[in-house]
Amino acid sequence: MSGSRDPYWALANEMVRLQRSTADTASARRAALQRVASEYGAAPRSPEGATVEALALELAYCADHPGGLAVYLEEFSRGHQKTTSWRAVERLHRQLFPSDLLEPHHRRTLCELLESCDQAPRLRPLALRVLHETGAGPASPGDWGSGRGHDERHGEVPDLLAVFEDLPYGWENEPHPLLVFVETVAVLEDTPLRARLHAWSGRVAAHLGCRSPRRLARLRDEVAARAGRPLSPYRLLLEITARTPVPDLYTVRSWVVPPGPDGARPYGEPVQLSSRAAMEDEVAGRYLSCVQELGELSAGMVVEFLLPRPLLWLPVDQIMARPPDSVARPIGADHTVLVRSRDRWAKPHWRPRLHARSDLLTTAPETAFESAAVRVVPYGERLRPVELLRQLRHDREQLGWLFLEPPPYTGGLEGDAVNVLLEMGMPVIVAVREVGGHPEAERKTRKVLAGRLMELPERVRMLRGEVGPDAEVFSVLDLHRHISLVWDGRDGLEGADSALGHPSTGGGLR
Repeated sequence: MSGSRDPYWALANEMVRLQRSTADTASARRAALQRVASEYGAAPRSPEGATVEALALELAYCADHPGGLAVYLEEFSRGHQKTTSWRAVERLHRQLFPSDLLEPHHRRTLCELLESCDQAPRLRPLALRVLHETGAGPASPGDWGSGRGHDERHGEVPDLLAVFEDLPYGWENEPHPLLVFVETVAVLEDTPLRARLHAWSGRVAAHLGCRSPRRLARLRDEVAARAGRPLSPYRLLLEITARTPVPDLYTVRSWVVPPGPDGARPYGEPVQLSSRAAMEDEVAGRYLSCVQELGELSAGMVVEFLLPRPLLWLPVDQIMARPPDSVARPIGADHTVLVRSRDRWAKPHWRPRLHARSDLLTTAPETAFESAAVRVVPYGERLRPVELLRQLRHDREQLGWLFLEPPPYTGGLEGDAVNVLLEMGMPVIVAVREVGGHPEAERKTRKVLAGRLMELPERVRMLRGEVGPDAEVFSVLDLHRHISLVWDGRDGLEGADSALGHPSTGGGLR
């Protein structure tokens, strides 16, 4: 076993160039061999001679135990890791013995997960798409096949993984195409298997280019957005206020709230507008600009309007957007539009009741819109605020209200029934604008909105996009144009807090 063509000889030859005494080298070799024997259960071995050939035999012996060579070199290098000569040894080691991308148990687990997933018949097309999008190749299915990589890997999924493992890779803090592929499969799977795939990628992410949890979270958002299934959507928060003594004088401010802990960032400058048409044009412009800037990440974006009580029923979901080179349509047809109460945000002492009811909604996800938890107020019925306050003060079961006629704002909050609902923490308020007096309005509305209360925003989005089996809802009632959804909870308050700053709590006495 000699000659520069032998990888162990070449590595040993580089190691003897280190400026170490003979005694120091012998001591380091003994310590390294003892560690390999201890960690891998290998037969004890002592250094045999000081020649390059003897050291090469020693290295080959360690390499017979998977991972043993790396352990030997780590122990041998103690005290010399930062020297230029040892870095040359490390470079040669990586060049001669490129490590497997995955540990055997990680590869085995991933094979089992992929073979059991619903996407199994589509794995090759998905892999090709990922390879193409990441610029990693191969260009076509003919560029891969069995016989690549490790001999023990055989079969459809192992062959596919071999393609990813054989890719050249070395980008700093950029996810390896294999990690992108696993996340792409995960987002298309149902929850249990998705969670297992995410757990797998979480264990290997640091080794595959996502060195921080935040980078992995960003990758998941990007992949989910490309698949049209965002995990944590971006939010566009628009605050519209009006000076009631001055008709049609609006102020518009906006923020983008990204997923994660970073908080809101201002989006555009505050503007005052002297007509409703100008206000709607401003809102539409900010919405379209945000969609274009986010690109793929705009998939699933939620548009939230922070509105004071006088503007609560403003038909913001029907503001027309005119995308370039496309058909004009209401913003609510493409994205979920929610109304958040600005009054509730501004009064922190109202928050405990909202937290209690929204927590109940979260912990009882089976609660249905058509259940007793949602009260229906028929067209023409007027609620008495004092009686309503008395009913709700100690109630913990009521979660939503459906108004067939939105209670108008009459100029004061003291006797306003909707203000009572906001104060008492009602997280869900639906109002049918303009068409609630139709004989079929209540039945049709309850029918199209039936289902889990937690999923109501998505059903309202589908309705606004004219998706549903009941043609009369669209052709007779135009119901898709007349639904206001006030939807509040911790996420809404936190988004508003990060944008506007937390209002004064008055916590504690001075």
